[in-house]
Amino acid sequence: MVLPMNTGAEAVETAIKAARRWGYRTKGIAHDQAQIIAFDNNFHGRTTTIVGFSSEPAYREQFGPFAPGFVLVPFGDIDAVRAAMNHNTCAVLIEPIQCEAGVLMPPEGFLRELSALCAREAGVAHGRRNPNRARTYRLHSSPAITRG
Repeated sequence: MVLPMNTGAEAVETAIKAARRWGYRTKGIAHDQAQIIAFDNNFHGRTTTIVGFSSEPAYREQFGPFAPGFVLVPFGDIDAVRAAMNHNTCAVLIEPIQCEAGVLMPPEGFLRELSALCAREAGVAHGRRNPNRARTYRLHSSPAITRG
């Protein structure tokens, strides 16, 4: 499925909606209980939903209350991701190389481990930001690409 977008934030918002809907309809997550795991120092845009799961206080100040359902874990920490995952987890939203707080690379093998963890957790989506600014999300084995 391809969903062309005007902006990166719109692409992320659409991916969040798609992951949550998929979690409710397909995975069987209870009403309003979907959880998306994101990483500290992320930057996915400036909408109120997206800044709600930012770890940067200046981006959040005076913009709340924020949408629930997001859990932040340290970037590159596979054990933290594993600990945060539960039945309500419908997605893991990640930038493979973070650039908001400097250029941050994940530890060697982290992305491979994260992908394998998502594959093992039946029905967990995972996302990655491509160099051309497209974002690719996998819901089970069905990719969805949003580009803004």
